[in-house]
Amino acid sequence: MNYKLDPQMQLGYTKIRVQDFSKQKAFYSKLGFTIIEETNDLVKFGVDGRTILILTTEDDVIPRPARTTGLFHFALLVPSREDFGHVIANLSNEGIQFTGAGDHIYSEAFYLNDPEGNGIEIYHDRPKSSYVIDEQGMVQTDTLPVDVQSILALHDPNRAWEGFPTGTILGHMHLNVSDLNDEVAKLYFDALGFDLKTNFRGSAWFISAGGYHHHIAMNLWNGRGIPNAPKIATGLVSFSLNISSIEELEKLTANLQKHDVSYEQVGEKVIVEDINQNEMIFEVQQLTTY
Repeated sequence: MNYKLDPQMQLGYTKIRVQDFSKQKAFYSKLGFTIIEETNDLVKFGVDGRTILILTTEDDVIPRPARTTGLFHFALLVPSREDFGHVIANLSNEGIQFTGAGDHIYSEAFYLNDPEGNGIEIYHDRPKSSYVIDEQGMVQTDTLPVDVQSILALHDPNRAWEGFPTGTILGHMHLNVSDLNDEVAKLYFDALGFDLKTNFRGSAWFISAGGYHHHIAMNLWNGRGIPNAPKIATGLVSFSLNISSIEELEKLTANLQKHDVSYEQVGEKVIVEDINQNEMIFEVQQLTTY
């Protein structure tokens, strides 16, 4: 039987390198995060005491060049459609500018960028029972118009705005990659044990554990064969994936060894890097439940 990644896996946090530390810190504070910890060159933002976003800076950081690999967006999942309406209405009232919205059949989402161009999605999920599955077992998706008025109508002006609601998590990561080929498939499917849930027009893969619509998306929309962004560029540094038990982590490391995939292990953390320098940190953590 082929190895499958822990079906209870959830994403933990994403770490982003920034150039203007003060401006980025102010933006994400306004967006609705709570500061959990900070130093002169690092700040941890989260909800309910759980870190979701880490901003870090270094000397000589440069803007990420156009048409390179890296972050397309990170996605913040709120627990319900009512929470979604609450967040979107309040962020609009705070003057946050959205760049778009989409009904993806399994979810509704709004999009925006931070001051340095890092993409952000805020979304809520529809029930798994609403997924549209094709004859190949793939989850169907689209980008349809969002009923904005019905979402905003859920906003209760008497509900205090205290930032992202309890239960908000990092729902998925969406990456610009250089290729979708056998090498990528061998790492993500054979070695890491993800399932392909959607092959979107041959230009994007949506993959997950446990039957979710996607925990990671990878697209070629910046072009096939694009170079990796410089290590010192703004943008994605790493992201974490929370595993439910040490036994599940041990199953993962055994499968990585079976497929001759290099990894670094630090305590109850296993770090894997793909061909586009996307660093994934698998670690044993308590999972969030709604």
